[in-house]
Amino acid sequence: MRYLRISISFLLLAAIVALSCKKWVDPAPVDDPRITNPYCNDPEAVNYNWGFPGKPDNTVCFYPSDVFAGRYKVHDTVSKDDLFISADSMMMTIVKLSNRDIRLEGLCPSGTALLATAGAQYNATLDTTVGDSLTLYPGQFFCRHQDTVTGVLYRDKVDSSLMYMEFSVRSDTGTTRHKARAIKQR
Repeated sequence: MRYLRISISFLLLAAIVALSCKKWVDPAPVDDPRITNPYCNDPEAVNYNWGFPGKPDNTVCFYPSDVFAGRYKVHDTVSKDDLFISADSMMMTIVKLSNRDIRLEGLCPSGTALLATAGAQYNATLDTTVGDSLTLYPGQFFCRHQDTVTGVLYRDKVDSSLMYMEFSVRSDTGTTRHKARAIKQR
């Protein structure tokens, strides 16, 4: 009898607790009038989520290709096997093709342009357009069809007018290294 009373009391208590519980309902979201600063909400952008929390506004976004686009004065140094070969200066234009794709014009007297893919970390890599997994030196054609080039570009994070380039050019006469410093003109 004693166990029956305890069991009934326990079941009654469990029923009261179960009936007294109400499922939680999230309150409706409220806009905070103090948070008004716009921020970029596009994951492809360099400034993605800068200024969060705030109001999403993709008109404030800038993309990796925007970081590089412009006209530059390039000071190039060429070496082979760590021996200095030459130094030259030229004007180069970087054209934005899409949010990530850019085209480098003016490095070759023949008019050959180089294609590159820009990244969100202020860097860009020259695209491989020539060769496959069996090609010994893939890259893209440089100034002649005997030359292929690979390399990277780095935009200085402190000085927005300064960029560095490191290219490796493989040709029928060997491999040369190009290290350049580019200063944005406009």
